[in-house]
Amino acid sequence: MSDTTRDLGSIEGREVPGSGGPVGAGEHHPVEPQSFSAPAVVRAPVDAAVAEAREAARDIRDAHRRGPKPNSRPLPNWVKRLAWVLDDAFSVPGFNGRRVGVDGMLTLVPVVGDMAGLVLSFVVVLAGVGAGVSIPTTLRMLLNVGFESLAGLVPFGGALFDMVYKANDRNVRLIEADLADRKGTRRSSLMVILGVLVVLFVGALMTVVVLFLGIALLVWFIGRLFS
Repeated sequence: MSDTTRDLGSIEGREVPGSGGPVGAGEHHPVEPQSFSAPAVVRAPVDAAVAEAREAARDIRDAHRRGPKPNSRPLPNWVKRLAWVLDDAFSVPGFNGRRVGVDGMLTLVPVVGDMAGLVLSFVVVLAGVGAGVSIPTTLRMLLNVGFESLAGLVPFGGALFDMVYKANDRNVRLIEADLADRKGTRRSSLMVILGVLVVLFVGALMTVVVLFLGIALLVWFIGRLFS
């Protein structure tokens, strides 16, 4: 019986790294992982936020490196945008261009909304400190924030007061005024602080007087009752 040998031709394969031999056409080939990059639509807001943060840090750093602050240095744009979002982001139809922001809306959320609005308002104040405003102007800005926060504790009425008073807008104008006319703004801020202290003193004095009058009236009434 004779042996028959059939020539099947050469078998070609592909070398797989680490396998030590060829892989046939019907076998599974491992897929190499591909690098993933975020789309441009996602990267753009992130890049803008990073640029804004760097600009803010650079403004604060330069404000303290320059020594006496020049009156011509502008307020950083991100502070103005933040105050605009908090107090003027939305137009109210039928009110002759009256605008409101998210600060008043946050007040409608008990506790959490008030705290969030207070923190964001303090960001504006700290930006003014970083820009180099005077101490009296800083205290006046804190008074604006505190006054608005106390009024915001009143249900519904506090939210309406926030939308009308707009402490963040007031503070941005104070920062710009202080950088433009430091001496005049400091003097006006001192007058406002003095006026607030006088009102608080008079209010405390009237409270004490009314309290003593009430006690005296109660003692007189008890004395008349048992006499």
